Amino acid sequence: MQNFPLRRNLILTGLALLFAADVTLAYLTVHLSSSREDRQRALAAGTFQLARVRDDVERATKIQKEMPDDLKLLDNFENSLLPSAKGYSVVTRELDQFAKETHVLLDDVKFHEKEVSGRNLSELGMEVVVNGEYNSIVEFLNKLQRSKSVYIVDGLAVETSNTGQGPVGALKVNLHLRTYFRKS
Repeated sequence: MQNFPLRRNLILTGLALLFAADVTLAYLTVHLSSSREDRQRALAAGTFQLARVRDDVERATKIQKEMPDDLKLLDNFENSLLPSAKGYSVVTRELDQFAKETHVLLDDVKFHEKEVSGRNLSELGMEVVVNGEYNSIVEFLNKLQRSKSVYIVDGLAVETSNTGQGPVGALKVNLHLRTYFRKS
């Protein structure tokens, strides 16, 4: 029995080593499984990001292929604009003609010209005050829209006209317009 304490110590040491090995294996198992899940999440996120980048590259390639045609269309549009030398007279004549045809009164027309950077164009901003009945003003706006010249309505403000100049119920509309001219 003299070997009993030594045996007991050896058995306890062996059990401690087995327990430590079990704890280590449990830790590694948990760590590896969570690491695998993290890798799977990262892979899924990377795959999604790759698909988005591929879509962006495809879209950019399509735009790049279409760009010469778009530039040609833009050049054709710019060449179809009025030359600045006669632009003011054409715009003034059209506004007067449209007003006459639609039975509205042009009270005030103000022009503000500015250069368009990087293009051979100038922008003409216009503030136009129109008085008339609702239907006539709508018809005036439709004529602007259908004109061969390009008119962009940036905004309008409507108020009732109580000046006694027109029929009862007439409206006063402040229009903010833009058009463009080719530089000669």
